[in-house]
Amino acid sequence: MTYRLCVFDIDGVLNPPGCPVQKESIDGILELERGGLDISFASGKHPWYITGGLVFSGLLRQDTVIIGESGGHVFFPREKEKVLYTRHINDIKKVRQHFFENRSTAYEVWEEPKETLFSLFPRKWEDIPQVSQDLKDIIQEERLNLYVIAHVDAVDVMQNGLSKKTGLTVVRERLDIPFEDMIGVGDGMNDLEMLSCVGYPVAVGNAHERVKEIVREREGYVSQKNLGEGVLEAAQHITRELL
Repeated sequence: MTYRLCVFDIDGVLNPPGCPVQKESIDGILELERGGLDISFASGKHPWYITGGLVFSGLLRQDTVIIGESGGHVFFPREKEKVLYTRHINDIKKVRQHFFENRSTAYEVWEEPKETLFSLFPRKWEDIPQVSQDLKDIIQEERLNLYVIAHVDAVDVMQNGLSKKTGLTVVRERLDIPFEDMIGVGDGMNDLEMLSCVGYPVAVGNAHERVKEIVREREGYVSQKNLGEGVLEAAQHITRELL
């Protein structure tokens, strides 16, 4: 097997949510690049936000493909072109409108602007279950083609059919890189589809237990260590055993 591309989730993998990329993550990625792998990033954030973080971390290359918005927004820097998933985009607009018109005043939320999904950050993380349920209720009542993913710090409303695999499919078709030639590294439930389709899945030690189960079932690698240390551990395993 010849692996050509390694795709990293960011928050919860390269760094704790809201924090800079850890040094060990940078060291691991540089080691993989020296081993001949191209590196891409797949996150729930908007590509411009991701790009800024990569510049600050020294990880942005001229041809770094960014898979943003959990697969809904893929940016190709050489062509300066973006590919958006818009199959149910009108339903995203509807859920946003209904939420802000009718939402509970019992909690405060901040909306992170995105083009293909509706993303909310509650001021208090303990409000996440209630925000998530309120959004699910709107989706059910309005019969919208959407689903909800709750994170440790945010809640995303996604279009049906959208996942990080969707973004990887765009990359596969554009760059002619089969799924089996890709390595994926993740930690959360929004990484499941990505880790289920790539040739070699990896989970860091702090990953959700269901994510670790999928990786083990597919004979991938689960790091013993968390976050950046887990990334470096996985990178050393990949260069030693796969490249």
